[in-house]
Amino acid sequence: MNGKKINDSVLELIGNTPMVRLNNIGSGLESEILVKLEYLNPSGSMKDRIALEMIEKAEQSGRIKPGDTIIESSTGNTGFALSTIGRLKGYNVTIYETMPGKAGGEKEKMMKNVGAEVRLMEPEDIKGLEERSIAGSEVELPGRQLCLEDEKADPGIWWARQFSNEHNVTSHHITGQEILEQTDGRVDIFIQSIGTGGSLLGVAEVLKKECPDCKVIGIQPASSKELWHAGMDFPVTEIKGGIVSKLLKSGAVDELVRITDEEARGMTHRIWEEEGLYCGVSSGANVYFAMKEAQKADRPLRIVTLLCDHMNRYLTDERYVT
Repeated sequence: MNGKKINDSVLELIGNTPMVRLNNIGSGLESEILVKLEYLNPSGSMKDRIALEMIEKAEQSGRIKPGDTIIESSTGNTGFALSTIGRLKGYNVTIYETMPGKAGGEKEKMMKNVGAEVRLMEPEDIKGLEERSIAGSEVELPGRQLCLEDEKADPGIWWARQFSNEHNVTSHHITGQEILEQTDGRVDIFIQSIGTGGSLLGVAEVLKKECPDCKVIGIQPASSKELWHAGMDFPVTEIKGGIVSKLLKSGAVDELVRITDEEARGMTHRIWEEEGLYCGVSSGANVYFAMKEAQKADRPLRIVTLLCDHMNRYLTDERYVT
């Protein structure tokens, strides 16, 4: 990890996550699948990386000061990361929690447990859908609108804007650098689910610079109403676009694919049972496509992906959520 025997703060434990080879799931394949255990970050997801950097950059610029309130719209992971880190740093935190059903209530309790205020919002337009995957970039939109209005009404409120904050992307430049160090600079394929797009774009920018031939694949939930493709124009507003718009035009992503909730959950259970890695359902989606790439490869490849969050986020309801 960071090499220190005693840390001064849990914040020092963010990042430097280990990498593991999938020996059982990958058995019989010529290619190797390597997974980076982002669920071992302190709050249980890779979102600790972006929460810390976004907050610290806001502090450095003077945009946020003691006594202020951090707000965000989130399906859960960023909300909990901001709640954890924001409260540790002494800020008030308010989260518009947009995860539906019992899982939303579970995440609400987690954030309240660390001292955040949570405003639970039930996305009406996904009730009763057969495809149970959740596109965070879509269900978070009503919460983002409220964040925008709150920030405009009170100078003591800072909206983190995870969907468009450049420090969401730059925090994952470090993730990319860690991957290069752990793989001795050789990555043939990198795969990652797209929520805000920050982790995919941040890692891809670093890998493409050092490994120009690296193929980068982004994953969307099958439930998404928007079919993305590389190079497309994506609308930018005060609550939409942001990193995703940049990602699609960047040239850093070679292929965009979609996955069903059932496919993602099936692979997640295999990871638990065959590898003993207790990750969440987006991790299953990532490994599902890593397997597909490995199976069709005509030469041995090194395929890298992230295990984004912990299985404890999915105890009441297992869904592929980005």
